[in-house]
Amino acid sequence: MNIESKWLEDFLALADVRNFSMAAKIRNVTQPAFSRRIKALEHMVGTELVDRSKTPVSLTPSGRLFRITARSLMNQMVDGIGQLSDLSKLGGNMVRVAAAHSLATSLVPAIQPKLLAGKHSPLLSVEAIDVDQAIEELQEGSCDLLLAFDDELLRLPPYQSLQIGQAELLPVCACNSEGQPLYQLTKDKEVPWLAYSPSSYMGRQIEAIRDQVNLKAVFLSSMTDLLKVLVLKGQGVAWLPDYAIQEELASGKVAVVGEPYLRLPITYYAYRYQARLHPAGEQVWQTLRNLNGE
Repeated sequence: MNIESKWLEDFLALADVRNFSMAAKIRNVTQPAFSRRIKALEHMVGTELVDRSKTPVSLTPSGRLFRITARSLMNQMVDGIGQLSDLSKLGGNMVRVAAAHSLATSLVPAIQPKLLAGKHSPLLSVEAIDVDQAIEELQEGSCDLLLAFDDELLRLPPYQSLQIGQAELLPVCACNSEGQPLYQLTKDKEVPWLAYSPSSYMGRQIEAIRDQVNLKAVFLSSMTDLLKVLVLKGQGVAWLPDYAIQEELASGKVAVVGEPYLRLPITYYAYRYQARLHPAGEQVWQTLRNLNGE
């Protein structure tokens, strides 16, 4: 199979910007020449990689899978050349991670020190985004690994999953100077609610018990850290993952309120495609396995 490396670079550029003209400009070729090279790549792999019927263009299912292969091949090529010339290049050890906001700030710092002792010295490039957007990042091939919550589809082929933890969403509020919670959750009295965006993963979990308490939404966000700041300022009640408020609970800055059934269990996973990652990516995956005791 005679696939030129420049075709792979062309395809990756197009996958990033989703526009033939912009991608051609990035690759410093004319648009007709760029389009011919993408066509040649599609002909060589034997399937359409780009859906040209949409604006902006999108990757076909085959294109999303091939994007991972193309990036892996380019990373391996750069890494191999670097070894031959005794140069250290970032491209060969960079691992792109998409993560739910709260997992990015709580889990990634626990992983980072463990990577320093590894053979390939992975360089984590972490993008903290909304959970649903993070899932799309993996499906589109925009990241090597995804740290997110339970998703049934991502635990089936062509994906691979690794359960890395369990937690609870706890209804919490700030405490007064005597250590008593500022609010209580009952059906009788309305309570200001610092809510997750209804379309977010956390928001959907809380909707299951929404009618069992008297809540008035006063703020919306998909960011756990932002909701925590407002909780600490006494602005209302929020459901926050236990791993994000351990210090605040221990110091008495916040308290869990409401009945036990209002505590919501959540499970979080690392996800990837089944296709083998580049060596640095595989090292990060193994580190996650070790962290989970597998």
